[in-house]
Formats: sequence, C-alpha cells, structure tokens
Amino acid sequence: MKKKTRPPLLHTDPDNRPLQSLAATALQLRDAMSATNHSFSIDLDPVIELDGELLIRRTPVSDRIRRVVADPVVDTTVIQPATRWPEHLRSAIHRMKPWDPPQVHNAALDALIEDFARDIENLLGTIRFAAQVETRPHDQANIWADFVLTSRTHLARLALTVDD
Repeated sequence: MKKKTRPPLLHTDPDNRPLQSLAATALQLRDAMSATNHSFSIDLDPVIELDGELLIRRTPVSDRIRRVVADPVVDTTVIQPATRWPEHLRSAIHRMKPWDPPQVHNAALDALIEDFARDIENLLGTIRFAAQVETRPHDQANIWADFVLTSRTHLARLALTVDD
C-alpha cells in the first residue's frame, strides 16, 4: 500500500485551503484581541517539514525547540498529553486580552481559538508533541507566549505577542 503524503506547505499557493483557512482565522483572532493601545499578533513561523516520526522519538526536546526558536529559551513546559495544547493556547490568549471593553465575549473568543487550533492541525497534521517555551524576545513585546508544535510531518513555532 502506498503511503499517502501531503504536499509541501507553500505560503504562496492559492489552492492551499488549510493555509487559507488558518490565515483567515488568525486575522479574525487578531481583530478580536486588538484594541486601542493593544496590538495582538499571532504567527506560525517557521514551519519545517519533517521526514516521518523519527524526530519525535530520537531527538531531545531541547534540540527540537532550537530548530524553530531562535530567541534564548529560559524555560520549557512539555504539554502532556500533546492533545491538550489547545487548552494551553486558550489560557495564553486569555491572559493577553485587552483591558478596555472586549471586542468579543469569552464564548466567541473561545470558539475562535478552537477554530484556530483545528486549522493548525488541518495544516500540520495531528500534533504529537507540544511544548510552551518561555523566551526573552529581542523585540519590544510587552506580553508573549511561544509554543513548539510537532506533528508527524512538520515542526513549527507558534508565537503570540502583545504590544501596547
């Protein structure tokens, strides 16, 4: 039986529906989280293609993280089981909400976060390893959270930042 493979992720591919859906949901999430003097940013970059699941089994956690996180890593929290990473994402985003009147209610924000997490898994595949990393970014972000997500086929960094 021939193994089914995904096409490579191309940011310029207009037919990449999972990527289009992820981008649209990211924009909705950014708009919902932004307010006067509160600029929210969400980036899934870099995304590195992998060759099978060997990276997850054989590579130490610190090496996996260094492949996608250039900033100095202060602390790493491995999310176990990996299927709980959307809960950690939701908590991180709620900690970043603007203080002035919210653009959306908590239930609507939770739905957007759930859609965003689902879109990431549609793009990368089922997340098999997840970690939240504490970094000291070089930019002027006031609040930040970084996640390293690994599926069978991709390794990625998800970065959330708030600038005032």
